[in-house]
Amino acid sequence: MLESLRLWPHIRARLEAGPLGPYLISYITLLTSEGYTRCMIRRHVRAIDAFGAWLRRRRITVEGIDLAALDRFARAYPRRRCSSRPCGRIPEVVGSVRKFATFLWAIGAAECLKTPPPTEADLLLRSFDKHLDSVKGLAPGTRSRYLRYAGLFLETKFGSATPDWSRVGVGDIVDFVREQAARLKPTACRAPVTAIRALLRYLALTGAVRGGLGGAIPAVREWKHSSLPTYLSAEDVERVLADRGGETAFRRRDHAILLLLARLGLRASEVAGLDLDSIDWRQGRVVIWAGKTGMARELPLPGDVGEALVSYLRENRPNRCGGAVFLRSRPPHGRLSGAAVSSMAKRALLRSGVATVHLGSHVFRHSAATRMVRRGATFKEVADVLGHASLTTTAIYAKLDLHTLGRVALPWPGGA
Repeated sequence: MLESLRLWPHIRARLEAGPLGPYLISYITLLTSEGYTRCMIRRHVRAIDAFGAWLRRRRITVEGIDLAALDRFARAYPRRRCSSRPCGRIPEVVGSVRKFATFLWAIGAAECLKTPPPTEADLLLRSFDKHLDSVKGLAPGTRSRYLRYAGLFLETKFGSATPDWSRVGVGDIVDFVREQAARLKPTACRAPVTAIRALLRYLALTGAVRGGLGGAIPAVREWKHSSLPTYLSAEDVERVLADRGGETAFRRRDHAILLLLARLGLRASEVAGLDLDSIDWRQGRVVIWAGKTGMARELPLPGDVGEALVSYLRENRPNRCGGAVFLRSRPPHGRLSGAAVSSMAKRALLRSGVATVHLGSHVFRHSAATRMVRRGATFKEVADVLGHASLTTTAIYAKLDLHTLGRVALPWPGGA
């Protein structure tokens, strides 16, 4: 099988004679079953060759490949600069080696968990996450955000030591929240406040801290009607949809996604979570599961959206890849993530030259809601389409219906 990759003879001989050689055939078979092309498999094998040379220089056996060894290997390959990723992009060789190490752990050739046992802080975060899930019922994204700030607070206050909550005072909590909020935009300043308050309430339930300590955290004032939702005009939306950039597999998939965002006002996570079974082609309907509320809503499937979906599903979607509608164009053909959908929408906005403050998928959701309100739809109808649990959330779009607002505006004192 190595012969089909057209490697240099000395590289192939080195791989076959090295400690990783006995696992290569099985791994190449796995990559082939996942849809990787021969060119991509060759890149993975070359990364494995570099990893094998690194193991030999440090006299590490296959059994010694654990998380600590992967971290040491990754430090030898610094991240590449990337404008869209503040921390940089992981080199391709490191990603390939991580995938190969996961394969070795799965078949039992090496053990992943050769790391130190979990600390008291780790155990606390695990129990806190379980509390947020089972008792509070928070969505995975919200829990992840709470855990991130809780972990930062533990690291800032205690470092690697065992948490001693008798050392935590009001000033420590306030200083941490203010420091984190200062790094965020005004609309996101409440995130560390709510996260640390939730942590303190949980600690109060367990008896680690006294009750009411969360009340010392200063509130972040956010006036609901102080700003207007960012939206696109109907002309700008059609301009983005018209700039398809060619009839490639990428473009057909992206065009179908953009139509779902623009016509139905879906969230990025809802587009990514769309399954084939959710579409009723005969009735022209689609069932959307909201990630925030966990509830389903049934929406009509517009004609142009259905045609774009059919074009993508028939001509470009890889077969035998599960029930997800939108898949990655490159192997492995897994389900797209919500972040990938938002990034695709950002690229489409930049490519079409449409100017907007917020680049991403959510601006299409605001645009769809604004268009419905201006056409006379009631707040209840808009809330049903967007999947809002409260009409208060939908009411922010009333500020954009300038024609109706102009009819109820009172005369300005001293004006005409």
